[in-house]
Amino acid sequence: MDSFKNKILLVFLFLFLFKSRVCFAQENNKVGIHILETSEVEEAGRLVNSSGGDWGWVTIVLRDDDFDHKKWQKFMDDCRRLHLIPIIRVATHLENGVWLKPKAEELDKWVNFLNSLNWPVKQQVVAVFNEPNHSKEWGGEINPQEYSLILEKMITLFKKANENFVILNAGLDQAADGKNGTMKEELFLQKMFEFNKNIFNQLDGWASHSYPNHGFIGDPDDKGRGSIKGYEWELGWLKNHSLVKNWDVYLTETGWPHSEGETKEGPFFESKKISQFFIKAFDYWIKDNRVKAITPFVLNYPQPPFDHFSWLKSNGDKYDQYNEVLAMPKVKGQPEQIEKYEILAIKMMDLLPTNWVYRGEIKIKNTGQWIIGENKPFVLDLKEEYQGSKITQHPRLKEGELVFPQEEKNLEFVLQTGTQSGEFKLKIGNKDYSFYVFKPFEWKNKKVSLWRQILTKIKLEWKKIITKN
Repeated sequence: MDSFKNKILLVFLFLFLFKSRVCFAQENNKVGIHILETSEVEEAGRLVNSSGGDWGWVTIVLRDDDFDHKKWQKFMDDCRRLHLIPIIRVATHLENGVWLKPKAEELDKWVNFLNSLNWPVKQQVVAVFNEPNHSKEWGGEINPQEYSLILEKMITLFKKANENFVILNAGLDQAADGKNGTMKEELFLQKMFEFNKNIFNQLDGWASHSYPNHGFIGDPDDKGRGSIKGYEWELGWLKNHSLVKNWDVYLTETGWPHSEGETKEGPFFESKKISQFFIKAFDYWIKDNRVKAITPFVLNYPQPPFDHFSWLKSNGDKYDQYNEVLAMPKVKGQPEQIEKYEILAIKMMDLLPTNWVYRGEIKIKNTGQWIIGENKPFVLDLKEEYQGSKITQHPRLKEGELVFPQEEKNLEFVLQTGTQSGEFKLKIGNKDYSFYVFKPFEWKNKKVSLWRQILTKIKLEWKKIITKN
């Protein structure tokens, strides 16, 4: 009987541990923030990766008049260093208060530019423009059919350039009432669908602007369109049109404006009240497995027209929602990164005496997205094909050493030669290297003359003296 009870206990223990591991594997840090300037990544990192969090999100706009490669590569490098996953929203630029329409023949300029950057993670998330159900966001007109054409071409171009791009739609304004240069979202979506029934299935995820409307004064418990759960209404619309993908949802804009600000607008809630709304909303979003990222609008814009949305004040102080989200417990994300390096050179003599300890060097270059040495010790495994000789220390980074993308590093290895003459091989990556080991003062060695033996010994002894000094 005791044996049976022990078996039952073991089964329950196994199921508990297995369940725990599955839940842990599914966890990721969904917390993020929308920023407007690349220089704001430091502050964003402090917020979204606080209280146990790691690899949070930032949404930022890339305009077509801002293709500064040095600036944007620094942004990507900062995201890598700070453990932030970027969502890039492509945009044109403003003229007379209206965002110009993109030209179909010029769409590849965003693709080529973004593909030229070394991103911090493998999945490179891009949202294709913004709220085209507003005329001011689309050259002064509303044209769902034209947006469908642009979106489909952008998807094709991005996927052709790099399969790691994750393409999202433009987040739409759920509160648009069809007046004042707007179109209701369901009508806009319907016209897109009628024009191209496959357009939505070509997306890799769904971007949603789930604001608590109307008037940004909705309650976090509200449901449906124009609420913080508005993405559920959008997913319902897609499902009703036989679009049944398991959509990953990215809340690229959301949140409440506060009554505090330089201008008088509203009526909005005070920052103290909306900070509690945010905590309740985050709790709901984080528990929803469909939601992958949450980036409320906006971290730092304390001047009009976004002074009521800003999480930071003009003097650098924080509004209440910043401090509440800062203290909110978060989890550590583990996004996939491309881990690659290249062996540039090996510094090793091709002739060595027997019974000798030799220190060589291998130069590597980080050609991936990772920071080599950041998460685990980095050791190059050298394949040996020796007869008596052996590697006693493989090339490795010292504790605390890091190699960032495009950086080079010399790694030392130690070789102990054997007691017999002969040719021995060393395999590093997919390259083979060979060297010859000789017994010193071996008169009858046909491979190595006595003179070369003497010169080699002199070089090695001199190197030993220089190294000691």
